[in-house]
Amino acid sequence: MNPDLEKGRLAQARAGSADAFADLVRLHQASVRAFLGRFVRSRDVADDLAQETFLSAFRTLDSYRGESPLRHWLLGIARHRGLEHLRAEAGRRSRPLEGTILETLVRRLEEADDPAAQEERVIALKSCIGSLAPASREMVREFYYRDHSAGEIARATGRKEGSVWMALVRIRQALRACLHLKLGVPT
Repeated sequence: MNPDLEKGRLAQARAGSADAFADLVRLHQASVRAFLGRFVRSRDVADDLAQETFLSAFRTLDSYRGESPLRHWLLGIARHRGLEHLRAEAGRRSRPLEGTILETLVRRLEEADDPAAQEERVIALKSCIGSLAPASREMVREFYYRDHSAGEIARATGRKEGSVWMALVRIRQALRACLHLKLGVPT
């Protein structure tokens, strides 16, 4: 969606159009889910948190001033939802947060307050995936986006499961190297 069309849909959503807001959700849901997925290991939980993010955004749409891209505002809401979830998860486990994996995730999420940098990484990753060989791109799509197992991919492609795992390792290494070149920082 081009920026002018996004602004138009935003104005319509502010005026109460559920269809316009649905268009904005479709436009930004992948970014919000990917952002949350970095901190929440369960895909279902990440989806729930993304839904809560968009619900919160819809309720507070009038507070968006447009000083930064809408995606950045949404990622800020997602960040708060993720932090609330991780802190509540730590409380449910009735263990102190200090020294746990949850503490590490909370710290990483607290430090993830630069949506512009997040967006830059997402754009770089999309570019790196686009530079992969077609078979590798398809494997990434099947494994990471369609949530197919290595065994399912092996059966569909006539490969052995072990070779699918090795291909995924090589693909991740290639993506890591590409991101390092594009972003100039270790990944």
